[in-house]
Amino acid sequence: MQFTLLPGERWWGGAIHHGSKMPLTAASVYEIDLSRECAGNQSVPFFLSSAGRYLWSDDPFAICFDRGTVTTDRGVTLAESDGTLAGAYRTAMRAHFPFDGRVPDLRFYRTAQYNTWAELIYEQTQPAITAYAEAIVSHGYTPGVFMIDDSWQTGYGLWRFNRERFDDARTMIDHLHRLGFTVMVWIVPYLCADSPEFREAAADPARLLRNPDGSPAILKWWNGYSAALDMTSEGDIAWLRGVCDGLMRDFGVDGFKCDGGSIDGYPDGLICRNGPATKADLTAAWNRFALSYKVSEVKDTWKAGGLPFNQRLRDKSHEWHGQGLSCLIPDAIALSLTGHAYICPDMVGGGSWVNFLPGAPLDQELIVRFAQASALFPAMQFSVAPWRVLTAENAALVKKTEELHVRFGGYICEQVERTAVTGEPILKPLAYDYPGRGYEDITDEFLLGDELLVAPVLEKGAVTRKVVFPPGVWVSEDCGTYEGPCTAEVTAPLSVLPWFRKQ
Repeated sequence: MQFTLLPGERWWGGAIHHGSKMPLTAASVYEIDLSRECAGNQSVPFFLSSAGRYLWSDDPFAICFDRGTVTTDRGVTLAESDGTLAGAYRTAMRAHFPFDGRVPDLRFYRTAQYNTWAELIYEQTQPAITAYAEAIVSHGYTPGVFMIDDSWQTGYGLWRFNRERFDDARTMIDHLHRLGFTVMVWIVPYLCADSPEFREAAADPARLLRNPDGSPAILKWWNGYSAALDMTSEGDIAWLRGVCDGLMRDFGVDGFKCDGGSIDGYPDGLICRNGPATKADLTAAWNRFALSYKVSEVKDTWKAGGLPFNQRLRDKSHEWHGQGLSCLIPDAIALSLTGHAYICPDMVGGGSWVNFLPGAPLDQELIVRFAQASALFPAMQFSVAPWRVLTAENAALVKKTEELHVRFGGYICEQVERTAVTGEPILKPLAYDYPGRGYEDITDEFLLGDELLVAPVLEKGAVTRKVVFPPGVWVSEDCGTYEGPCTAEVTAPLSVLPWFRKQ
């Protein structure tokens, strides 16, 4: 299939981690094979345009944007709506990824989330986790969802608390509950090949992903080499569900951070219970398992638009540009426009763990601005402890962002509940609500619901920023009142996040 972009047409879609390359225009050169790659985050067989057109396929496809000409490698539906970005989204959403009224757990959005990863990295222990949780409360943060990350377990796929690190995990989790936290633990669909669990699974031909010769496949992933569960197999699903349900029953775990399982992580030629498997099908099967738990987070998904779970952006680097702070809003816009409404940015400051090793340089200004950019996303997630790595003055500025998120927690939850019924995005680019005004290329500010305009400072050292105001009267507690449509230079020292409420 081949077609030409219309004058001024802009496109989004495909791989969410490529949001910083979007919108795609007549000047863009971009290609991706969705059957083989997802850029380590959400991906969809769906692109939509500011001119009200969209592309959809039920299956993965390859696509190339080459200076105004778009080519796909197989039959893909090209549909039209009312000529607007919102029209393209609504038409596609109703036809292909309708929201069914199920509401994700509102605890993800009412307060900030906390993840132990960047703070503790591979040193997850009972004393360290307890101290981190107590410090959150003692520093005045509101308790919320609390995720215990990788290395709590005895091994990959061996989902038991490591007794060398946890003397009494049940007592620890009970204490976290008393502090007010909802407790999740990290899991992946992989299984250590040097374990009794693997030997049991390998002996059952209806379990584990296999090579064409029938032997269990050993996959290379970011933590080494492991066998992989076949989440299309009733045997593997039942086994993992039994393990997870046991963690909830015996230890009081409330839910699961379901990591891994991305299209990028599966090699070609794998055999699942029902025969040859596509990578996308394996990722979707892992997503279905995550969705079976009310309290769940996912990062790697396929065709998960409209589904009611917390979806986090891929780990960002501790840097201003590249794969750092500058990616947050463009990636979130791409995620939202493809039907993934319940958006969590990466951990404040970035979740790339090498940036938080002892001795690694930290940019305090970046952490403050990262927190500000995250504060009025649908969800907000902390890991590295601001009170530990920042000066008292900067830590207070980060605390202010958490207070802002909590302050608007009720408003955000209202948007979540509305979206579950209507399918309308929560976080939106300006062009969604205000078509025909040339806002399509604005990727450094966003709307939260219909009332809030958020324009974080994204440049190091900046104390002002240009803000585009759509029609209406926009009022800020820190930045004054503006009547749109207009563009204004707004004063924004490090203590200020420019956000505005429509009067």
